[in-house]
Amino acid sequence: MAVSFGSFELDQRGRALRLGGQERPLQPLVFDLLVYLVEHRERVVSKEELLEKLWTGTVVTDGSLQRAVSLLRAVLRDGGMEHAVQTFPRRGYRFCESLDDAATAAAGPSVTTRTAPSSLLEARALSDSGHWERAVEAFAALADPSILSAEDWESWGTAALCAGTPEQSVMPLERAVAAFEELGQTEAAARAALLLTNMKLETRELAIAKGWHERALSYLRGKPEGKQHAVAELLAGRFALFEGQLDECSARARSAKAIAERVGDPDVTCLGLIYTGHVLIAQSEVRRGLSLHDEAGAAALAGRVSPWVSGIVFCSVIWAYLHLGDYHRAGQWTDQFARWCERHASYCYPALCRLHRGEILAVRGDLASAELEVSLARKQLAVSGPFVEGDACRVLGEIRLSRGDLDGAERAFRDAHRLGWNPQPGLALLLVARGDAESAIKQLERALAQPSWTDGQRRGSILAVLGRVGAMNGKLERARAALAELAAHPDLSASGASAAELARAQGELSWAEQNLVEAELALRRSVALWLELGAPLQAADVRLRLFQLLLTSDHTAAELELSSAEAAFRQVRAEPLLERCRALRQTLSFPDSPANSAV
Repeated sequence: MAVSFGSFELDQRGRALRLGGQERPLQPLVFDLLVYLVEHRERVVSKEELLEKLWTGTVVTDGSLQRAVSLLRAVLRDGGMEHAVQTFPRRGYRFCESLDDAATAAAGPSVTTRTAPSSLLEARALSDSGHWERAVEAFAALADPSILSAEDWESWGTAALCAGTPEQSVMPLERAVAAFEELGQTEAAARAALLLTNMKLETRELAIAKGWHERALSYLRGKPEGKQHAVAELLAGRFALFEGQLDECSARARSAKAIAERVGDPDVTCLGLIYTGHVLIAQSEVRRGLSLHDEAGAAALAGRVSPWVSGIVFCSVIWAYLHLGDYHRAGQWTDQFARWCERHASYCYPALCRLHRGEILAVRGDLASAELEVSLARKQLAVSGPFVEGDACRVLGEIRLSRGDLDGAERAFRDAHRLGWNPQPGLALLLVARGDAESAIKQLERALAQPSWTDGQRRGSILAVLGRVGAMNGKLERARAALAELAAHPDLSASGASAAELARAQGELSWAEQNLVEAELALRRSVALWLELGAPLQAADVRLRLFQLLLTSDHTAAELELSSAEAAFRQVRAEPLLERCRALRQTLSFPDSPANSAV
């Protein structure tokens, strides 16, 4: 047959591609690639299918296909048709230009076009164009699911995943595994099984996740090394991370990254950077870990990875900076993520994005908006990402603690613990506020002695709070030991909230050692650091300690600090904290009042 698109004519019988009547030379495999994509233009053709159909009997990698696509696009570019062949990340390629009417009639409709009803064609088109939510609705509305191909089931599951509703991806992905297995397309079956593995990991169904992982490995056994081998290795690293085996996770992540680099898969290469970075940060190698995260973020910004992986990368980078207390860089990456989302309007990862936004709003002192955002995020995560629901509860507890709502903070921290998340150092500060410093110190020491990987990422803040609480409650040797560890690992408190927390702890220790000049300097440094971060409530909390320190020597300076703290608490209507300020104000006339004791 001969078909036309734009200024090109494709003559299949004569094996020629002509532009304006002039034949354009194409390598045989590149010509076959164009013909195959044109014949199956109604759908995205998977990489596995192209490799199987065009390189029959030959062992090749995705790189061979990518080179053929590049050569084809180079020829099509001469006729202004370089976008005729489009890439659909994680799925394959599709010929996206219309054939002219005469050519289409001559070529005749494809089998899929003749048999598929318009509703299925609409679902496929919505999925291919990235309209994820509408695609899920269209697939779910089909009256007869038996007409769905294995690729359709996978498209449905992937659309649900990208729409931010992973719970809706499970059924279609399970059907995709079975359909691909029946067709003997074991690599495609492994791909769907590994997606299910990841989904079940996110919902903390570890036994089911391991079952899908083993099934995927059985499909890949004896197959040439490829992308799915890299994905399987990366997920083995995720299992190790969930089980607290940080060295094993790091080794698996490095192995996955190496395989991905050999087979030319940027998605897994990028995720390998992320998980290796998480482990390094948890092991106190903060600078190295963050450099890997920044590298992965840059790759996402450059468009080198798929939208779904880009979303994971951005969330991971922002999350790491937030846990380290570097709100400035977390805000920078949040801004970059917002701009990226504007360019990828179809991308949807609402729950984690909302959680991150809520945490930043809380730091900036907008507690009402922060609590609303985090509460909504928690409801979404309870369905789409139960593993992270505990972190949302931790953030809720810290928001309520900032307002002085001790009962509300305790409820949230208990929920976080119930969901498998250690809510430190917030829980320890709550215990201190209730007068139980001994229990607070034990909780902090346990988090340091038996850390999860998330505790490891907050180690700097936990040590600083331990130093502060120990110094304020007569445990000077424990306070000195905590600050000595921070001094030995300066990356743990190099910037942001960790540096502000460290300065406060140093001030409290100097105060306990009766070095009042050093104590005042350190506390003022803490206030300045919090204000630089745009964190008025944290600065106000330190100002109250400055008030107490200055009360016996300089009433004017003390009153200034108290007034500034009151203004910050009044802004957020933190009545319990304002009541505390009123009690402290009475001591301006009675500097030896019990209200001047350490709190």
